[in-house]
Amino acid sequence: MTYLSRVRAIDNSIIQLEVEDNDKELLHVWCGHVRYNPKYGSRDTTADVWALELAPLTSLGSAVQAVGGKERERLSVAGGELVVHDCKDPQDARWAAWLGPWHMVHGMFYAPEWETKDIIDTFARVAWTDTPEGMTADAGQRFQLSMAMYTQTIAGVGSLLVEPKQTSSKRIPAWRGYETSAGEIWRDDDESNTHAQPLIMVTDTAVVTLSPWDAPRQDRPGVSVRSLGVAAEDAAATFLTKIKRLEWTA
Repeated sequence: MTYLSRVRAIDNSIIQLEVEDNDKELLHVWCGHVRYNPKYGSRDTTADVWALELAPLTSLGSAVQAVGGKERERLSVAGGELVVHDCKDPQDARWAAWLGPWHMVHGMFYAPEWETKDIIDTFARVAWTDTPEGMTADAGQRFQLSMAMYTQTIAGVGSLLVEPKQTSSKRIPAWRGYETSAGEIWRDDDESNTHAQPLIMVTDTAVVTLSPWDAPRQDRPGVSVRSLGVAAEDAAATFLTKIKRLEWTA
């Protein structure tokens, strides 16, 4: 038997990760990173080019704890609830999140563009629609989606980053990789990697990067689940070869 983990992406496409049933306990939640730029010209400023993070609403508490947040404002914006926190780490920043019924959109804001009106303007640039499967957005006539990527932490294995193949084809090696049922695998030989080397998997519709580390289970933070004597790269390679299907489809 297999287990299917899926998330609805920001543009209403669907990401599906199918693994063996006994591996489903290793999976965490899906999180996303999206970037937008103007449809007509850009000055490469935060007023023109901007990015936000996506996460399940259940991650709100851990996100606030991570920045040492102290709530300063909470108000209704664009059909959702906007919360703004002063940060302890980093101290010169504010963290804000737009909350839907199931997910949240969040980001860091810095002076001078960290006043409430600046934060509201950023979240109001697109029309957010939260669904049980994931947060989506309509960029309208002013902005366009320039980047979308989603991550999934795998306990005992590492961090899985998924990008659409259509916009990430330049990252695909020119030579043949190791063939699996889901796609081809390569070792990322980027010399800047000082820890365990990431692995790249390419499927028919997605480009996947797996960065090995001993990630804990979601319900047991700080507790190692990797088998003794198994190297980080070996655990990552084994997981990728066992994936049944990984798709990013409209």
